[in-house]
Amino acid sequence: MPQFVYNAIDLKGKRSTGTMEAANYAQLGIQLKGKGLYILKAEDKAAIKTSKEIGANKKVAVKPLSVFCRQFATLINAGITAVKALDILYQQTEDKVLKKYIGRIYEAVQKGEAMSDAFHHQGEAFPELFINMLLAGESSGTLDTVLLRMADHYEKEVKLKNKIKGAMIYPMVLMTLTIVVVILMLTVVLPSFIGIIEAGGGQLPGPTRMLINLSEFLQKYWYLVGGVILLLTIGWRAYKRSDDGRLWWDTQKLKIPIVKKSLRMIYSSRFARTLSTLLSSGIQMLQSLDITARVINNQKIHNKLKTVIEDIRKGTPLSVSLRKTDEFPPMIYNMINVGEESGLLDDILTKTAAFFDEESDAAIQRLVGLLEPLMIIFMAVVIGFIVIAIALPMFSMYGAIA
Repeated sequence: MPQFVYNAIDLKGKRSTGTMEAANYAQLGIQLKGKGLYILKAEDKAAIKTSKEIGANKKVAVKPLSVFCRQFATLINAGITAVKALDILYQQTEDKVLKKYIGRIYEAVQKGEAMSDAFHHQGEAFPELFINMLLAGESSGTLDTVLLRMADHYEKEVKLKNKIKGAMIYPMVLMTLTIVVVILMLTVVLPSFIGIIEAGGGQLPGPTRMLINLSEFLQKYWYLVGGVILLLTIGWRAYKRSDDGRLWWDTQKLKIPIVKKSLRMIYSSRFARTLSTLLSSGIQMLQSLDITARVINNQKIHNKLKTVIEDIRKGTPLSVSLRKTDEFPPMIYNMINVGEESGLLDDILTKTAAFFDEESDAAIQRLVGLLEPLMIIFMAVVIGFIVIAIALPMFSMYGAIA
């Protein structure tokens, strides 16, 4: 039986760590709950050992994983055994990280290890959702169907990430251009003009003197400024990786006026699609919600979904307990209620996910439409201030000459 290393918390907020044997992650949660503890993080000891042997705990990217799922499903559907399919995929996979793990999995399966266990023992290389779906597919004999669902799921995740990245390109280019122009004007253009103005006897107004002081500081202590920015960046990233930092940042993201609506649509789509995929593959509701809570990628919503799981254990319907979280649009609660009453929750969730996919696309486009003029205005104000600060002493000098 697998042995897990866990990090848990009790109702009083006291944290504890330890090791415990359990059949799987869900069973570990049940055993710890009997002791009044709730899982924060848990890892299989065998997976930790494998990760150390691999050296770098690299995760498989979503795009090659989606291609792998579709190709694997096609081979199995064609009547090829899982072992032979892994061998074929190992030979033709171009992604180096994925290829390495497929080779290890192929060797483990040949030695008689269950395929889902072989994937699980690769550390954090593969998502937990993927591993649980493989286990469900193996148990039910519908591995090809499950893999096709995973392929669709990860392809939609790739499209969503690409849309977000594409939407942020233009604002990032404008921001970078603004920073570069400001630095050039302060370190190159401004000193040249000031020399001419001082030689002509012109007086320097307040805004110009402020820019001169800033320009001199940047030229003398550029390494200090760069070092501070680097330390702040490293510190911020380290803080965001901590439990408290991640919770704080994820909470703040849901409060930003321009961004919060887009994020809620994205989280709603991810929640509905993931839960639908798990339920349609035969995974129990509590385990499906537990996996979905970790896939949602927001610590605040993750914590709220943990309370939903506890409510469902007490007999509360999903639609009622989920409404208490107040983290999703009202439509998702109503659709889940319809799904519970009709007994077609997975189908309703699939349709709900499709709706929120479209809504998230529209929200991202609206976000870009708002960011572009805001960035242009910001760029105009900053550069305009510098230009005016340079022009003011020149006007005063021309007036003195006249």
